[in-house]
Amino acid sequence: MSYKLTIQLVTKIILWIAFWALLVMLSAPLMAATSSDTRSSKSISFTDSTVIDKASKDVLLKQVDSDVMAPLLKQGFRVESLVVGVSTESVSYNHAGEIIIYDASTELISDFNADGFYHRFSVTVDADTIYDTSTVYAKLYLSYEGGPWNHYASSDAYHIYGDSELDVFTIETELADGYAPGYYDVRIELYDADHDEWLLSYGPYNDASLSALPLEDAYHDDSYQNIIYPVETEVVIVGNEHGHGSMSWWLLIIPALLVFTRQSGFRVDGK
Repeated sequence: MSYKLTIQLVTKIILWIAFWALLVMLSAPLMAATSSDTRSSKSISFTDSTVIDKASKDVLLKQVDSDVMAPLLKQGFRVESLVVGVSTESVSYNHAGEIIIYDASTELISDFNADGFYHRFSVTVDADTIYDTSTVYAKLYLSYEGGPWNHYASSDAYHIYGDSELDVFTIETELADGYAPGYYDVRIELYDADHDEWLLSYGPYNDASLSALPLEDAYHDDSYQNIIYPVETEVVIVGNEHGHGSMSWWLLIIPALLVFTRQSGFRVDGK
């Protein structure tokens, strides 16, 4: 009798372990989805006078810290760019069209899976000033197919010189995660670096090159995602290095343990 009770106890312990293991396995995808409820990207900025080849840019992007932000806003309205050179007044500083964006352009750089959507791109800004020199920086925003603006990158501070063409600066970005495939508009906000004040906004209605960029994050741009593997019907229990079939193993063993428990309980009760 005690021997049968011991077997029954051990069986119940095994069942509890199997149950919690199965629960963890089922909840893992949910936890992963929750943890990815943010978006992230990496950006570097440089002037046209700085000669940087693609290999050097790759290294810089790997070294820079990721910008982790709130989830991408897709639904809702957005405020369009204001007129270039709009007058803005404050107690500390007054500017009225003193700085403008003369031109802006974009470049699509990396599309690993060749689906027409890029995870790496750049925005180039040519700003002019009425002074000999001014110091500015840019904040960049993305709008997913007409939705709200989402801040995604900021440039370093740069000196601009009159209407020179030699002070152009570029912000290159790699979208890491949280950006669904789609067509994105870009908005540039220029700030005075000395006073940290907004100067002007410049967007798709000012320049068509900032409109409808086919973008996606690096996760969606994974070149291996589109590979279709054949469906395996064989249940692998032993020697499975990558974990495929582990769910089938638990689903097979749990019913067997339940049957064994019932049989043990029948003998102990004597019914």
